[in-house]
Amino acid sequence: MNGALMKASSRFAIAAALGLVVGAGSASAADLGGNCCADLEERIAELEATTARKGNRKMSLTISGQVDRVVVWYDDGRSSTTYYGLDNTNSSSRYILSGSAKVTPKVSMGFEIMIEIEAGGTSSKVNQFDEDGKLVAFIPNVNIAGVAGGNVGIPSFNAHNTDAYFGDARHVAWWMEHADLGRITVGRWESAGVLGTIDLTGHIFLPASASFILLNGGFFIRGPGGQVYTPQWSSIGDPADNNPGRTELVRYDSPSWNGFIYSASIAEAGDYWGTMLRYANEFNGFRVAGTVGYERVTDIASPGVIDPNNIAFIGNRPDITVWGFALSAMHVPTGLFVQGHYNHADFGGNIIGAPSGYWGESTTNKKPADQWLVQFGVSKNWFGYGSTSVYGEYGVADDWGADFTTGGATIGRNFAAPANTTGFTAVNGVTSTEMRVWGIGVAQNFAAAATDVYLGYRHFEADIKCVAGDTAFGVCNGAAPAVGTVNAAKTLPTEGIDVIVMGARVLF
Repeated sequence: MNGALMKASSRFAIAAALGLVVGAGSASAADLGGNCCADLEERIAELEATTARKGNRKMSLTISGQVDRVVVWYDDGRSSTTYYGLDNTNSSSRYILSGSAKVTPKVSMGFEIMIEIEAGGTSSKVNQFDEDGKLVAFIPNVNIAGVAGGNVGIPSFNAHNTDAYFGDARHVAWWMEHADLGRITVGRWESAGVLGTIDLTGHIFLPASASFILLNGGFFIRGPGGQVYTPQWSSIGDPADNNPGRTELVRYDSPSWNGFIYSASIAEAGDYWGTMLRYANEFNGFRVAGTVGYERVTDIASPGVIDPNNIAFIGNRPDITVWGFALSAMHVPTGLFVQGHYNHADFGGNIIGAPSGYWGESTTNKKPADQWLVQFGVSKNWFGYGSTSVYGEYGVADDWGADFTTGGATIGRNFAAPANTTGFTAVNGVTSTEMRVWGIGVAQNFAAAATDVYLGYRHFEADIKCVAGDTAFGVCNGAAPAVGTVNAAKTLPTEGIDVIVMGARVLF
């Protein structure tokens, strides 16, 4: 990029000099003075000195990225609203600085810095009561007149002309690659391990990603009487940090061998590692891709106060093990495709130690959980602009919001209302959750503009079971248990939610 700008500056200066010569008509070279070339060189040097440039001419520099913004409509059975101009967390807006350089014909080195948007209004953070994802932003004990004794909201985090919110690091890493031995990546990057669905169309994951909560996760679950429960849909869905997680690590990726690539990574203090095998190939008119992966996490969360003698800090460590696989196939001549994945997470029964936060472990007695998704449809360039993909999907996420039974006592999981709020219905003692998702949609690529336009619909339903009786273990919906229901399983009545997303991703 720098060299091109320098050449353009030089050509501009030369063209300007030639324009002077042409304008002079029949004037002789002597009329221009004997130091014309020195003046021209001085001008070129001045232009080069004020031209933006990268630090050196050895390492290349490429600027790329995408802008992905959407309009989201929802209906939770009691209310419906449209939110405009949100960032699409399924594939966030971002920009990338990357580069590489050859060391030898087979060895190269490079880097990547990827900055994405995570603040403000995004598709995963908005809910029925807040379009900015900042529900708890209140000034307590001040009424509208500024007198003590009430609550008044502070200005929106994403108020007009409030612009400083773009800039979370997704990637910051360097790499070294040998053509025959593979690549080593050091820095912040995706871990090797468990993946979600591999999208062969290249764009239906924009409205329908492998995660169920990146589109509607911030919305609160409602009951049939209009009550607003304390859990959000993200509370019972797959954790958004999977598929795969990003952290500080060292990762190895092998060269491709007959379509196979092996990867492994180790992260943090050696207490987070993963491995996976991927495959991609095309033969006899079929395009096939798949992966199988495994992760183990024993990283303990640091408490607010570090105490070397605190059992919560030095006691039992988390022991999360996760495995999963994905498989996708497309018949290229017709464009028919089917793709999907299955993931299973076991949280190791971490009773004493602090929860790690990995794979959604927010309590110390988290039940094993799993998730699967199947997508199908047709993707073909019917109109000459680029691929048109029409799809349907169905998936289930089990027990991501539930705690397990131990020592003969049903514990269950408790969900607290957001701070500085009132009117929410408590949901406690949750021992089983299931989220069911089905959807349809269409995505259209416009190759000439490097743009994908999409429209997707998803319907979400929830089954939540919890302890119905003994208040020592929580009450399902905040109401006193009925006589004879002590320690009996109870199903929480819930309403489903419909979500429509429409938007476009522009690559640059």
